[in-house]
Amino acid sequence: MYDLAFRNARVVDGTGNPWFWGDVGVEDGRIARIGDLSGAAARRTVDAGGMVLAPGFIDLHTHADFTLPVFPRAEAMVRQGVTTQLVGNCGFSPFPVFRERLELLRAYAAFVDVGLSWEWEDAAGYADHLERLPLACNVALQVGHGTVRVAVMGFEDRAPSPSELDAMRSHVARALEQGSFGLSSGLIYVPGSYANTEELVALAEVARRYGAFYSSHIRGEGDSLMNAVGEALEIGRRAGVPVQLSHHKAMGRQNWGRVGASLEMIERARGSGQDVLADQYPYTAGSTTLAAIMPKWAMQGGVETMLSRLADPNQRARIRAEIASPGPEALLSGAREFDPEAIMISRVPDGPSKGYEGRMLTEIAADRGEDPVDTALHLLESERGGVQMIIFAMSEEDVRRVMRHPAVAIASDGWTLSPSAGGKPHPRSYGTFARVLGRYVREDGVLGLEEAVRKMTSLPAQRLRCYDLGLIRPGCVADLVVFDPERISDLATFQDPHRYCAGVACVIVDGQVVIENEVDTGARAGRILRRGAT
Repeated sequence: MYDLAFRNARVVDGTGNPWFWGDVGVEDGRIARIGDLSGAAARRTVDAGGMVLAPGFIDLHTHADFTLPVFPRAEAMVRQGVTTQLVGNCGFSPFPVFRERLELLRAYAAFVDVGLSWEWEDAAGYADHLERLPLACNVALQVGHGTVRVAVMGFEDRAPSPSELDAMRSHVARALEQGSFGLSSGLIYVPGSYANTEELVALAEVARRYGAFYSSHIRGEGDSLMNAVGEALEIGRRAGVPVQLSHHKAMGRQNWGRVGASLEMIERARGSGQDVLADQYPYTAGSTTLAAIMPKWAMQGGVETMLSRLADPNQRARIRAEIASPGPEALLSGAREFDPEAIMISRVPDGPSKGYEGRMLTEIAADRGEDPVDTALHLLESERGGVQMIIFAMSEEDVRRVMRHPAVAIASDGWTLSPSAGGKPHPRSYGTFARVLGRYVREDGVLGLEEAVRKMTSLPAQRLRCYDLGLIRPGCVADLVVFDPERISDLATFQDPHRYCAGVACVIVDGQVVIENEVDTGARAGRILRRGAT
């Protein structure tokens, strides 16, 4: 007798092959049989009624490690069909924790930290903390290069000494020994941006020893896009590790269209035998900390030192000038071009500036009667760096071009949220996967259904080397999603982001139903995945 049986399903198995009508039987959390199960008994039967049955979606790029301890059900993502999240991206991870520099780390992650206890020291301690929570989906960890650098060097803008590099290697090795899947970097953020290529190669070589991969928010996605992609490929090549290019895009109108050349670079690397993939979210706006507009030198020493510089009239004037006109050399080294008309303030800590959430920076500046640069600096100063922004800086044509590339997975770059969290976060946390299946598959035909599902399932599973995930095959883990291809859609918008998607009827994690009729069942089905384990 099967524990769970799905009947009358339009099976999209994750391979990219054409869908087929079939039944699927589940035993002990694994797919036991695919075919006609009309004569088989099951403890529970789900009639799909002609809806799609697909493998559970694997989100390769989230920052949920900073929000899962507060929102462990991860409903914003699980209701889309996400059954596994890879966390620790962009160089940010909540471990290792070096107690003497904990305040530096907390300030570093303030824009995504919704109230962590920071009671752990390493990946194992953090994983133990999560395992005590009622998780609805699986979690795979990465160790962040930025966090490692904070633990060893704080916010020093220099190369590490030999002993410091050894200490960084030890932190990376420990996290990988404890089951983390990869090493991530965020090279537009300090202190990650202070690292040179040699440092990153040295740490990526540790990842190679453990069969892990290197993921990167590259050093620049604007004028420096090509150089930054080239650096990531060089790191992977020299260290001998697979490379994951995070949220691939071209930022800034003057760079629109350049993804054609960057995708060609990926193709050439893959043609030479290098293991490189990318991921993408299906929006023309990104989101990050407002502090990303600051010159690198102004962030040296951490947030408190940044605030002291802003309090000095001479240094503030220099910061202001460099933000307003970064210059060609700064742009080529990864600095962001400041475009106030493209920036929306999405989250501000509770206080007098809370009303700015959801408003464009230019509007706020007009109300205050000042230049937008001054408004941005005021917000950073008054909110101690803990401000999130949304940047409308990509082209729809580029989004579609990247999406069509066969080596690009779908990923949200979001984090677990609840409507109770407030603010105006990027709608990708609630809508990424439903948006692809609704808008880009059903409405616009940018992708076929089967190819879109492959980009959400077996392709990311391939990066994780979790070959029993991402497919509907006998023996694979029963992480599954049932959705209506005619109804699935994202409902979250930039002004109304806390809205769950529509059309996902049922989500199964490890053989347990966690979403039924679009409602959370409360099943504690999620687990911490560990590299190399089955």
